[in-house]
Amino acid sequence: MKARLGVALLAVLWAAATVPAVATAVRIVSERAAADRMTPLIGRAVLALEAERRLSVAARPGRSAVPAGFAAQRSRTDQAGEMLRRAADGWASRVRATEETRAADALVRRMTGLPALRAAVDDGRMERRTALDSYTGIIGSPLGDSALTRTRELLSEEDALLAAAAGAARLTDADRLRLAELAGARRTLQATAAVTPPAADRLRSMEDALILRPGPVPDGWSPAFNTANTALWDTRTEAAREARDDSTPYAVAAIAWACLVGGAGLIAVVAVLMYVRRFTRRAPAPATVPEAAAAGVAAPEAGPGLDALLRDLERRNQSLVHRLLRLLDGLARHESDDETLGELFRADHFANRIRRNLEKAIMLAGDLPGRRWSRPVPLADVVRAAASEVPEFERVSTSRIAPVHLTGAAVTGTMHLLAELIENATTFAPAQTRVRVTGEPAPAGYEVTVADVGPGMTEDDLATAYAVLSDPSPRPGGTWWGLYATGRFAERLGIEVRLRNAPGGGLEASVIIPAALLVDAEVAAAVPDDATGEIPAIAGGVGRL
Repeated sequence: MKARLGVALLAVLWAAATVPAVATAVRIVSERAAADRMTPLIGRAVLALEAERRLSVAARPGRSAVPAGFAAQRSRTDQAGEMLRRAADGWASRVRATEETRAADALVRRMTGLPALRAAVDDGRMERRTALDSYTGIIGSPLGDSALTRTRELLSEEDALLAAAAGAARLTDADRLRLAELAGARRTLQATAAVTPPAADRLRSMEDALILRPGPVPDGWSPAFNTANTALWDTRTEAAREARDDSTPYAVAAIAWACLVGGAGLIAVVAVLMYVRRFTRRAPAPATVPEAAAAGVAAPEAGPGLDALLRDLERRNQSLVHRLLRLLDGLARHESDDETLGELFRADHFANRIRRNLEKAIMLAGDLPGRRWSRPVPLADVVRAAASEVPEFERVSTSRIAPVHLTGAAVTGTMHLLAELIENATTFAPAQTRVRVTGEPAPAGYEVTVADVGPGMTEDDLATAYAVLSDPSPRPGGTWWGLYATGRFAERLGIEVRLRNAPGGGLEASVIIPAALLVDAEVAAAVPDDATGEIPAIAGGVGRL
């Protein structure tokens, strides 16, 4: 009973450490993914609304004709709004709320007022400057309140104001006062943001001329505005990209830490559980049982409820690691910086090694991991995946694997069996040497050979190694645990493992895969693509060899 309570306490402590780490990793990755997805869509909607605002305030109340491109621009605005709405609805249900998702939701809600605003503009019931304020209210500040963002938005509002007065003999006093407010605020923010867009001096001189004395809008306003507006937009986009890039190392570190805490902690829990179960089976107390029976108390037994709980935790953590690998893969696909890609690669490799340990613990406990395949998989892919899950994977050569497919049910066990042998070879061979994995058909099926150029084994060590491979119980001390795991995987699959010293030095481990586990290429190609239960990637995306 005390042993079971100790395991339960260890599981609780593991969960207490893992949950905050995983929550932090999920939050950081969600924020990065939401920014990558939502920011361009928000920007597209904002630009469409600004263009529609300019056309709307340029329309004359009561005129039968509307400005050129009016209907087309409204259609573009609707399309941008619909894309943003779909993205916001999709992300809102899958990720933690972020600044980008909240901004998208708010903009989508404000855009629901567009039909009424457009109707008022079309029938002439709304003054142009009222329409200007109404569109500005819908646009708001969806891209944040940074000085750079507000500078560009104020410049766009200035342009819409002058478009409302275009064609008039001169700006009204109210127009000039509004222009002075907008220009003053923009210049202050522009200085705060430390940006000077092209044509800034021309814009400033035209603003000053309009503010100081009545007159028509200068002909040079539109080209100067377009130049400055484009430059400000590009600068804002680049600043946002740099901010996201700066957050990538934190995201990588958070993911790696979550994998490390969750995986290492769970492995410790499983190891303690296996030890407790084995000790309970092997160390009965005969003197205690009669006393307990005489007292009418049942002797304690290993709790199946705790086993089920821990196995469920194993599967949950395995699923989490697999999702983190997918997120790392997605981050890597959108990353161009070589240094950041290197960090993503290392984090992915750590996650692959943790997943290997989790699946190894699950299989040694007598269960099946959640990652399984229903379709045949090329054996070369299985070998490369096994190599990718060892610490010194860069020393492993896997180029000489004759084509053959492995049945889906045998993929996980074979992959972990090979990983144990490859890691053993890289551990005992000199650091500057390579480990070569080759494969070719054999009379009994297919033979995969893992060869190193290390010191090899003495005859006594070889005898011990074969005993460990066939022994259902691990030996104490940890020295032979890798071969013990190899033997358990081989026994489950009906695979034979042979060890021998190579004539030129080093150790060769031959893995004889029976023909029952093999599928030729033609048969594998005939398996339907919609077979269920398959996980497409064997190794993690970034670390896939």
